[in-house]
Amino acid sequence: MVEMEVQRVQVSSRAYHRVVLHAKEGEATLHIVIGPAEARAISMAHRGQKPTRPLSYDMARALLDEAGARIEQVAIIDLQDGIYYAEIRLLDEDGRKRVVDSRPSDAIALALRSGAPIFADEAVLGDEDEDWDEEVELDDLPDLNPQQEPPIGSVTLDELLADSEHSQTEREELEKRLRQAVAEEAYEEAARLRDRLSHIAKE
Repeated sequence: MVEMEVQRVQVSSRAYHRVVLHAKEGEATLHIVIGPAEARAISMAHRGQKPTRPLSYDMARALLDEAGARIEQVAIIDLQDGIYYAEIRLLDEDGRKRVVDSRPSDAIALALRSGAPIFADEAVLGDEDEDWDEEVELDDLPDLNPQQEPPIGSVTLDELLADSEHSQTEREELEKRLRQAVAEEAYEEAARLRDRLSHIAKE
């Protein structure tokens, strides 16, 4: 395992953001596509900024403290079909170790709030050549208002279950899968589909 640290949060569009991790020792990097809410939470903790009201990650940290547990470390352990998997490794009040399955974005947001180290399996590390925009500013991220309209790209259950009688072009099929991935918050898969659509558009 390689110890990592958050280097920055980047924005590619209003729907897709990513957190960039860099090895504390060496040149290894890890780029993970995340949603806007997770981008805001990670960016705020990375900058040492406090929200006006606690975010869910702040509440989770407070609950752990009240229970006498602490996060020993978080680890990004696997990459399957473009989706990263992580674990939060805890010590309970009796000193017993516990492991909780987690999305990497949630694990990173909690680690930053707890001062816990972040590790990544060497198998998931690599280089990234894709150019994204500059580091995201908090004011550039969409407001986290639960009453706001669903984001563009969301998909209804009827659309997902619809059995079209007409054949679809590759682009139409990719767009449908992209909407589904965004609706399910599978941002790594959504980014891969977005890149494929961009490639088709250039052909």
